Amino acid sequence: MLILQVWLEASAEPIGYLVKGDDADLSFTYNPQWLTDPNGHPLSLSLPLRAEPFGDVPVRAWFGNLLQENDQLEATMARYGIERSDIAGLLEHLGADCPGAVSVLGTDSPPIKRPGTLSEDYDPLDDATLRDIVERLATGKPLPDEMRDPSPVAGVRRKISLAALPDGRFALPKQGTGAPTTHILKLPDRNYRNEARDEAFLTQLAAQCGFSIGTCVADKIADHDVLLIERFDRLIENDKVYRAHVEDFAQASGLPAELKYERRGEPGRRFDAGTIGAILAATDQPARARDTFLRMTLFNLLLGNNDNHAKNNGLIFLPGGSTQLAPFYDLTPVQTVEEYTDELAFNVGAASLFDDLTAIDLTDFCTAIGIPTVGVPALLKAASGNLIDQIENLSADFPREMSALDRLFGHTAEHLNDVLGLGRELRERDAHVTSGGGWALS
Repeated sequence: MLILQVWLEASAEPIGYLVKGDDADLSFTYNPQWLTDPNGHPLSLSLPLRAEPFGDVPVRAWFGNLLQENDQLEATMARYGIERSDIAGLLEHLGADCPGAVSVLGTDSPPIKRPGTLSEDYDPLDDATLRDIVERLATGKPLPDEMRDPSPVAGVRRKISLAALPDGRFALPKQGTGAPTTHILKLPDRNYRNEARDEAFLTQLAAQCGFSIGTCVADKIADHDVLLIERFDRLIENDKVYRAHVEDFAQASGLPAELKYERRGEPGRRFDAGTIGAILAATDQPARARDTFLRMTLFNLLLGNNDNHAKNNGLIFLPGGSTQLAPFYDLTPVQTVEEYTDELAFNVGAASLFDDLTAIDLTDFCTAIGIPTVGVPALLKAASGNLIDQIENLSADFPREMSALDRLFGHTAEHLNDVLGLGRELRERDAHVTSGGGWALS
């Protein structure tokens, strides 16, 4: 049997215990003190506060989503001979580095994550060191032990978390402080060399359309394209930095990362509109969350972000127990990349492909995520029309390197315009021709 403590940054005691039994099944039980704490809140929508333990299926899904698909995971599996399916065994070694405010530690380990003081708890990085970090990430070389990523994040891209100091320098938390980082430095996919540029552009476009979104800037360091992303799961008050507790939609719905796309699941256990609706209903302002998620979905459809899977949508748990839809993140126009699948991450109505989308599909999707039927037609037309108007106006100033995105938008906007009868005027564009899965760039 293996027993691990589960901590949040703000908790004075472990909030609960992860247990691997002799049969290798997992269970999780909340600490009774957390259940009566006035600041206590669920670890997840899929693990609501209760005294009874949770069994293997929901626990394996939630804690399995904490493990990062990176070199550190691979090295730990090799060093200790641990299988990928042994989630508790891996977290025994990697649980101090879980994303967000959570840490999973042995029973003899003190809490490791604590708020940071920007003026005291960080070691600034000089330009040479920052270039060395980027070079190592770009070439697959390991970081030195003293530079081990102090706050890893989900995903398969090469990343490291850093802190931005008030004087503009970047820094790493000092050893032993448990201080949080504030930004993610990400290198693009080697097979998609413009990924950093495209994600930064689409993120800025979303902000111009009124979405809540963190700063995202493309740059070049040591001749490598990089993306600098401001973390939305951090709260900064004067000189102090705090971690906010977050979970992605896979965790919230009790799904393992392998089921982050609807097409991989089965009825009753998949990331579909009904699952999304149940998550939105659990937020503090469900009507607002539904309206926002609909607009996010329309934005993604219009600009080719088919990779908006369960782990690219999230919830944020704010002080006082407030549960809110997380800001828009991981926006990439993958449909401007040749050979990327044109399947949607989740079906919209019965449609799994954008070009099959009908007004009935859009209406059914709205109803499935919980929008009252009587208000759907007006809301759908208003949300779609406003976004098309905003993007059409902004597209006049798209730089030349975004011509593929502009042509893609011309196609998607025309399709929504037709199926919803919006009557919007769109300027003429060169035609897009699909090639395999995705949009041809030629």
